[in-house]
Amino acid sequence: MAFWTLYKREFTSYFNSAVAYVVLFGSALVQGVQFCFILSAVTAENYKDQSIMQIFFDWPLFWLLILVQVPLITMRVFSEEFKLGTIEMLLTAPVREWDVVLAKFFGALTFFLILWLPVALDLTALQLFSVPPPPVYWSQIGLTALTITLVGGFYISLGVFTSVLTKNQIIAAVLCFAFLFAAFGVSLLRWIQHTDATVLDWVSYVSTPEHLQNAGVGIFDTRPIVFYITVTAFMLMLTKSFLEGRRLKG
Repeated sequence: MAFWTLYKREFTSYFNSAVAYVVLFGSALVQGVQFCFILSAVTAENYKDQSIMQIFFDWPLFWLLILVQVPLITMRVFSEEFKLGTIEMLLTAPVREWDVVLAKFFGALTFFLILWLPVALDLTALQLFSVPPPPVYWSQIGLTALTITLVGGFYISLGVFTSVLTKNQIIAAVLCFAFLFAAFGVSLLRWIQHTDATVLDWVSYVSTPEHLQNAGVGIFDTRPIVFYITVTAFMLMLTKSFLEGRRLKG
């Protein structure tokens, strides 16, 4: 019961912030422009090697948008509570640290997923107004949605962790961006020539672009699922430990 109360409080708080609406509008605008540009290019060149969805989620702009979205979403999760002093009331209430951490995590993750709903609307419009309509591969769509959710959960957990470290939202956002860039940057090692095969296997295991590419062609692999669930759980446990330390210190 405590979790659901805190979750509703956390999720609805996003819509009480002007920043949330700026992020919503900016994300929808960037996604719409990117989708229209890709659709125009594919139509003009009669490109059939990849679907529009595969191209969309493979573009650098997609990853740049995520790297900007997540810090903006999570920078206030704990930092604002520390700044306003409401964290003291929250930590002395009859709730567990896990309730607080999970409520803030799932509240941020839900808002993150809402930011990507315009893509579903774009794909629906393409299906409705194209003559003839493009084929729909539900396995690819389902795996892509699952991968984005898992990647988003991992990235959000990093943002929630950085937010518990400081009461300054700007510092929390900068730390989050640095962590995200480091996590994403590992995947760039596969482009370095003469990289050891063992290293390439390890990079392939943690490479978020490669995971999304595989999902886009309908390849189901349980390893990324295990990886994202594991690292997300670890970051949330770390966040809970820091929050518990603050309670004991208080």
